[in-house]
Amino acid sequence: MSGTVTPTLSAQQIADYREDGYVILRNLLSAKEADELRRVVQKQVKRDAYPSTLKYPESAKYTVSGNRLADPGLTAIAEHPTVVGAVESALGQPAHLTAYVAYLRTPGDKGGGAHCDYKRWRPVGSSMNWVFAIIPLTDFDTEYGPFLVSPKSHKLTQVIDSDAHILDLTRPDPEQLPDFIDPELKAGDLLVVNEHVWHEAPPGTTTEDRCGIFNKYCAIDAPPAAGYYPYNPAALDALSDNGKRLIPVCFDKPITTTRLLIEDASSQESKFLLRRDAETNAWELPGSEGWEEEKGVGWDVGARIGSLQDITQTQLGLEVPWMSYIEDVEEGDGICRIYGFSDENLDIDALANNGCEWFTKSELKQRLGESDAICGAADTWQQTDVIRGKGKACRQSRHQFE
Repeated sequence: MSGTVTPTLSAQQIADYREDGYVILRNLLSAKEADELRRVVQKQVKRDAYPSTLKYPESAKYTVSGNRLADPGLTAIAEHPTVVGAVESALGQPAHLTAYVAYLRTPGDKGGGAHCDYKRWRPVGSSMNWVFAIIPLTDFDTEYGPFLVSPKSHKLTQVIDSDAHILDLTRPDPEQLPDFIDPELKAGDLLVVNEHVWHEAPPGTTTEDRCGIFNKYCAIDAPPAAGYYPYNPAALDALSDNGKRLIPVCFDKPITTTRLLIEDASSQESKFLLRRDAETNAWELPGSEGWEEEKGVGWDVGARIGSLQDITQTQLGLEVPWMSYIEDVEEGDGICRIYGFSDENLDIDALANNGCEWFTKSELKQRLGESDAICGAADTWQQTDVIRGKGKACRQSRHQFE
């Protein structure tokens, strides 16, 4: 799945990124360009922004995100060649745009405390290899509010077993955080930050808005475990022909259903669980109509892990502690988001009840046909060149490393 990367960063800058967890490119945008983009963001925030419960200029943090990249004046920064080149240099892979986010913080907002943004329950934060591309549109200083980083803090999180099919991570210990520093970001700079770097954004003192672009990109071989944000055709069409490659998924239909590929990994040849539909008598993956969780989602929509956990508990009596995104396929009048789960200790006999049976991959292809979506999902799930992590539900957010 690897592809060609045209580097923007030098070998030394890449080494610095790997050591410190971030790298800065000064003056990506001129003062005029940064000011023009700031005015565009302000205009779009005044028109419509998240959260919809607040109205500019109430003291708050507002976002213009996702498919809003198609709004006039907002598209170009997502595919800026220097940004994309720097991001792909840091990732070591071609990139997908997992989140388009323009932030605006009005005077009086309290800022943000120390945290890192690897979050297994969010489409934007659950890839095993992603970065921020932060472009201040005002200075990030004591007046507007700085953006502080903890150099080398990304090293507090380590992969437990690099040979595992689904990677797991150690829990970072905040008590071991290196001291935060102020990289003194100016309007128009570019800061590329590793997903595991801790950062904070103290409030400022100005009576003006603090603005910035906080886009996020993942490596194409490391899809978000929670699933990609669903872009629409307008967002895709807004990008140039070359920039369209940054969009990982694009639908003109809603995500209506969600299903789980359950793998029994207890023997050398994996088996997968199917259940027979009571009405059509057709074999299908466990699952049904899915939904967004009510809390903790905000603008970062698309994950169906919480609903799929509930569905598998109801249909199979199985508690699924994690799952990882595989792909999206058309199903009926909408899109079906498919996840995978693998375990060596499943009670396979208990699960093979009530119309459920286990099939090897060759048996799946023989029974369903090689072109069937279930067979395709099994093939994709077992690709060795895809780096997968564990996705969680929003309700598991406080215990994401358990």
